[in-house]
Amino acid sequence: MKKGLFILSLIFICSCASAQYKFKRPELYVGTNQGVALWTHVGFDPIVEQSFDVRYHGGITVRYIIQKYFGIQAELNYTQRGWSEKSSKGERYSHKLDYLELPLVSHIMFGSRTFKFYVHLGPKIRVLVNDYATTPFSENPGVQQTKKIESKFDYSVFGGIGVEYRTKWAGAFFFEMRYDYGLGNIFSVRKGEDFSKANNQAVTISVGFLFDVLSRKDYYKP
Repeated sequence: MKKGLFILSLIFICSCASAQYKFKRPELYVGTNQGVALWTHVGFDPIVEQSFDVRYHGGITVRYIIQKYFGIQAELNYTQRGWSEKSSKGERYSHKLDYLELPLVSHIMFGSRTFKFYVHLGPKIRVLVNDYATTPFSENPGVQQTKKIESKFDYSVFGGIGVEYRTKWAGAFFFEMRYDYGLGNIFSVRKGEDFSKANNQAVTISVGFLFDVLSRKDYYKP
């Protein structure tokens, strides 16, 4: 099921990209996105009570517009996941997972030439590059606090909405929110293991700037 969702996302992007009605002159943008993971959570089953946490999310973006309402986008991001817990005694446990991730994005847009709304959908893969945890609770720490991360590779599907303002000389500025649902698990979920599910989940918000590489100033003319 999880692999099926991942493959369907790839098929969706490819089918959109092969549609008709392309621009005569495509648009190419390169820039950066910077933001935070407003809510990071690991979907443990059995459930583990977790605290609210905010972590970094950002990277570089390349977008290629090939149709009036559709484009494709690739990113290389440094993003933080993981979870936090708080004991009845006030002790805090935090496990931070830093990933390099590569999303492949379908960019569906509508609006005026200068102000646009858009929807992002797609899959992503990521590799764990840093794993840091604080000291487990002094009393009754859960197994998730003492267990080592067992999978450094993760993959997920995500969806997001955003707004973008395009200027004639400075490029495009955007604000976006996404929900990311992991299809992999950070711990083994085989029969007889401690968890039957342990997937990364997050809500991220980002602001960014994209430079118009092809400098299509005529695009803004009425």
